[in-house]
Amino acid sequence: MPCRLCAEPVVSLSSEPPLDGYERCERCGYVQLRRELLPAPEAERARYLLHRNDPAEPGYRAWLGAFMDAIRPYLRDGVEILDFGSGPVPALGSLAAERGYGYRPYDPYFAPDGAWRSRRWEAIAVHEVAEHLAEPAVIFAELAAALAPGGILALRTRFQPAGLEGFARWRYRQDSTHVGFFTPSCLSRAMDRLGLEHAHDDGREIAIYRRGGSPG
Repeated sequence: MPCRLCAEPVVSLSSEPPLDGYERCERCGYVQLRRELLPAPEAERARYLLHRNDPAEPGYRAWLGAFMDAIRPYLRDGVEILDFGSGPVPALGSLAAERGYGYRPYDPYFAPDGAWRSRRWEAIAVHEVAEHLAEPAVIFAELAAALAPGGILALRTRFQPAGLEGFARWRYRQDSTHVGFFTPSCLSRAMDRLGLEHAHDDGREIAIYRRGGSPG
C-alpha cells in the first residue's frame, strides 16, 4: 500500500518484531502502521476513555500551556480556536478561555457535531491527534480547506527519533492508537502541497502552518 501521507511507495522497516508492522515512505519519510493492523473504531474509543487529561493537574497544565504559548504569537486577540480531535476531556478549552480566546471542540467520538465544516477558521489546533490519524492526507486536506486567509493550523505530535533502534525503543510508538509518525520535513512537505506555509516548528513536537493572505 502507498504512503498515507503522500501516496508514494513504502518499504517495511523490518521483517522482525517489534518493527515488522511498520512501513516507511521512500519519498517523504513518514512511518505508518500497516493498514491491516490499524485499530478498530471501538478499540480506539475504549483506549481514549482511559486517558486522564486533567487540566487542573500542574504538570499537564504546564504542558498544555507550552502549546498555547507557542501558538499565541500567531493568534488575533479573541479568536475562536477549533480543537480538532478534542478527546473525551477537551482540556485545551480552559487554557484558551484564560487567554481570552473562544473555543470549539470537535471529536468524532466525543463531540461529533460537524457544524465546524460550515465556516472558515482563523485557528485550528490538532493537539496530540496527528499520530492517531489513519488517513492523515485526507484529514489535513479537510483542515487546510477550512482555514480562513491568514489562518493557522497548529499541531503537536512527537517527531520520530533517529534510527531504527531509537524507533524500536520509543515509548510513543507503543500506544496502540498511534498509527503514524512524522518528521518536521515530511509534515512541512505535506502542508506545502496544501498551500500552507511553514511558520514555526520546535524540532521536537510543535509545528505551525499558515494559509496565505490576511484575516478578514
